[in-house]
Amino acid sequence: MPTDRRDPAGAIIGCPGCGLLQRAADCLGTEVAFCGRCRTPLVHCAGKSLDVSLACASATLLMLIPATFEPFLTTSAFGATRSSILPSSALALWHEGWPLLAIVFCLFVLVFPPIRFAALAVVLLTIRGAARPRWLGPLFRLTNALQTWAMLDVFFLGMAVAYARLHVSILVTIDTGAVCFVAAAVLSLIARATLDKRRVWRLIAPDAGTRVAGSCLLCPSCDLLVQESEPGSAPTRCPRCGAVVRARRPDSVSRSMALLVAAMLLYFPANLYPIATIPIEFRPTAYTVFGGIVDLSKSRLIGLALLVFCASFAIPILKMAGLSYCAVSSIRRSNKRLISKTRIYRLLEEIGRWSMIDPFTIACFIPVMDFNALLYGRAGPAATPFAAVVILTTLAVKFFDPRLMWDRAGRSHG
Repeated sequence: MPTDRRDPAGAIIGCPGCGLLQRAADCLGTEVAFCGRCRTPLVHCAGKSLDVSLACASATLLMLIPATFEPFLTTSAFGATRSSILPSSALALWHEGWPLLAIVFCLFVLVFPPIRFAALAVVLLTIRGAARPRWLGPLFRLTNALQTWAMLDVFFLGMAVAYARLHVSILVTIDTGAVCFVAAAVLSLIARATLDKRRVWRLIAPDAGTRVAGSCLLCPSCDLLVQESEPGSAPTRCPRCGAVVRARRPDSVSRSMALLVAAMLLYFPANLYPIATIPIEFRPTAYTVFGGIVDLSKSRLIGLALLVFCASFAIPILKMAGLSYCAVSSIRRSNKRLISKTRIYRLLEEIGRWSMIDPFTIACFIPVMDFNALLYGRAGPAATPFAAVVILTTLAVKFFDPRLMWDRAGRSHG
């Protein structure tokens, strides 16, 4: 892998958590550096390797081919068998009258992951050479944008919960497609853990120099300091990744709060109505989100019960409460516990996607649970609003700009 063009004095970068401009240390392989004000990680080189990321991204892409087209799960009961492939989950949801769930599954499991890892492999291969085509920055920006929505790892846990639920009542066989999918999910986690995004951006184009002149803006995608355009001219665009650059995300608080209120309204039907129906002791049993946790506990699957409790019950509440706390702090111009609030925001960014475990569990068992009037599996009326709550809260977190908390507390960047 080629070396990046280092500035011996370190480059000036802006903190995405509080907006403070500061000098970033060069990455030599083991550094972990944090913002001097809000403690947001700025440099994290320990355990990173672009060669490992490239190998894992390429292997993930290859494993997704048999994972998509080979038999996935097979169930047996009363001398009959049902088998599925990965796309059959979307088809089953669509045919049963749940088109929104089918679209969500199709995008998050079938479409976004191969796009993300194909694009990532292309970027990492390209930066090994000397050429830097103009599309390289926008393509890497796309891979980072899809990181939240390419949910191989989340579906893997949903598959584990579905297997545990079905295995109590009927014989379930994990086929070749599921094995390949598990391998792809694990490889995707390794690719993410070993990817040094800042180094990739510096290999695409160097950071700003040691001096910053005039009015500069921080690119929201690659953290490059960009010279602000003249008033009345075209919007400022990042020369490295092509993103539109503004001082702060427009209407950040109002957009986040609107999405958060919509999620709160949907949260009640998502928890009051049954989310799915599955056979328990050969009887169709409808269960709510909390009821599913109780059923797993009664089956002595304590680990999975805790997983579902955290992902489907605790995390949505934490996201809504935590983001409300940050937004109200920004509105009230509070200058208390700003570091803690910034850490809460970073936590919300990381955990939000894991709440999709329950909808993915449903998508996993529906194609192989259609035997007779007593042995079947169906999505319930709460499944769509629950998935909508997860998506809306994730978007609300992404629209919120944590730098506003520091700005409105009178601690703007310097």
